[in-house]
Amino acid sequence: MTIIPLREHLVEVINETVARYKHKPLLLSGGLDSSILSTIIKPELTVVISFGSTSQDLIYSKIVAQKYSRFHLERIIDFDEFNRLIPNVIRILKTFDPTEVRNSTILFAGIMEVKKNGYLEVVTGDGADELFAGYNYFAKYYSDPKKLQEILYELWNNMHFASKDIAYASGMKVHTPYLEEPLISFARGLNVKEKVQEERGIKWGKYILRKAFEDELGSLVWRSKMALERGSEVDKASEFIEDAIDDEEFRTERKSSVSEHVSLRTKEQLYYYRIYRTFFPPPFEESCSVRRCPYCAACLREPGRYCDTCGAFPIAS
Repeated sequence: MTIIPLREHLVEVINETVARYKHKPLLLSGGLDSSILSTIIKPELTVVISFGSTSQDLIYSKIVAQKYSRFHLERIIDFDEFNRLIPNVIRILKTFDPTEVRNSTILFAGIMEVKKNGYLEVVTGDGADELFAGYNYFAKYYSDPKKLQEILYELWNNMHFASKDIAYASGMKVHTPYLEEPLISFARGLNVKEKVQEERGIKWGKYILRKAFEDELGSLVWRSKMALERGSEVDKASEFIEDAIDDEEFRTERKSSVSEHVSLRTKEQLYYYRIYRTFFPPPFEESCSVRRCPYCAACLREPGRYCDTCGAFPIAS
């Protein structure tokens, strides 16, 4: 019996899982995860959302789309449009976590753009970073594979993706092949040493994914991991918001929020909390049978180290 090399086996499993979504629309950032999907799906439509016209996602998604996509749509939003979109995100996700709001506003814009073009479903690259150790913050555990594996196990038991909630609320369906069988089981079963290895003098997360698709995607597989907010440059929205609230206003509202058991860390968080309060009562008024966040009194999902509502992390047990 021939033993299939691990990387070839991974390619087979990815193809088996992803092929069912042939030609479906894809949210494409030009990062590793969505680029791999595009090589298999060969989508009818790819959509990239960018805050402004100079983002890395615009550059790399165009390179990938020219080879694999039938039609590629670039949607550029400015702060005014971002401002119009964020109430939808806050209402759907029930959050005033700045990172979540920024990233999910890009997701919301992408999903709605796909719908606007006549589709009711879309594919995303959700899950690859979690399964294959792709996040940059994992780097501090690279020297301790056992600890990294523990971190991954905890993450797998608490994965939640905003794209699903946004799509459902928008009458759309999101497909997440990395989180489907047989791929998810295969990824979970891999030794962490297959996920993190050194190449070109650098230790890389998602190493086995990069090597498995290097022949197909070339140097694109060695694009450094860039968080959605940086790749799309939506992190620049923070600057607009910080300028919109003066220091005295922030001090005053920060003090008053204490009566609602909310500790606001930044002007941007205050900005989103104001919108949150137009939809929801203070988090402490919600009844719950689990621990509460010490920073906003919201109910925590177990194991309760991250607050979905305000974004506090890490929260001590």
